[in-house]
Amino acid sequence: MLRFDRTLRRVKNIRKRDASAELYDSPVRRASKHSEFPAECIVFSKDRAFQLHALLSSCTEMVTPGIPIHVLYHTSAHTHRQAYDEVIKIFLDNSNISFTKQHSDTSFRHDLMLLLRSVESENIFFLVDDVVFIEEFDIKDFSQFNTDTFVPTLRMGLNLTDCYTLREKQPLPVFTPGIIKDKDKITWHWHRGSCDWAYPVSLDGHLFSTREITTMIQSIDFSAPNTLEDRLQKFRRFFLSRMGVGYKKSKIVNIPCNKVQTENKNLCGDIHQDYLLEQWNRGLQMDYRSLYGFYNVSAHQEIPFKYKKRS
Repeated sequence: MLRFDRTLRRVKNIRKRDASAELYDSPVRRASKHSEFPAECIVFSKDRAFQLHALLSSCTEMVTPGIPIHVLYHTSAHTHRQAYDEVIKIFLDNSNISFTKQHSDTSFRHDLMLLLRSVESENIFFLVDDVVFIEEFDIKDFSQFNTDTFVPTLRMGLNLTDCYTLREKQPLPVFTPGIIKDKDKITWHWHRGSCDWAYPVSLDGHLFSTREITTMIQSIDFSAPNTLEDRLQKFRRFFLSRMGVGYKKSKIVNIPCNKVQTENKNLCGDIHQDYLLEQWNRGLQMDYRSLYGFYNVSAHQEIPFKYKKRS
């Protein structure tokens, strides 16, 4: 009986892998989209209007030309909702930025699928609200690569020698000069890297085919951004064979000064989101411009930031 059970489990695992491969190769994910924009972005945010403001502000200043940014946000209290209302008002005149409030505590998957179906660009990338853009770049330049061959990324760079999430040093991969004709970029094999250099399916600034990632997402169960990224790793093997391509210096950095979810025990700082809400309500904002050009050594880094009066 024990041998039969083991055989049955192996058969089920094989069927799951075959199902994933069939889904991955489906014609739906390979269908093309057409839009005037080379890419669009979806931002996940919860109870962090203060940090979201810094992200959106830095994005509008450092990324050219402007692209559609869809913010999917959730609040746990009326005080946080009021702060988001103020952020929405600040960006009201920017037609590229839209805000969607999560309908309920359990509607994240449903709300995200509706957003994905509205995306018209062929390419998409995701961000979380504790990211800040620290370098200028052209989104057309970033989106030029075939996502069947490459996984372009905004967060990797020669500066990333530490892995914050694993609390260890990370070696740079063996780079492959000559793959592309661009001296400002680096290329490497994801399957030969380690730590962040071997993590192609990330929701922090990696570029994907909209059709492909939508097909993947609609096939899995998740309840929040963290479980979404975790469940997406079942498709990791399809991306490890692709090339990584990034800039020599990271264009974004994730500043994990706090944590708003309880799904995992991710490392983070001790600046509580309610404290940042208090600063926001005092009329302050993050001095995000003081971070421009910052030389981060990890994709996630607890960088001390300054406060300034909000104009």
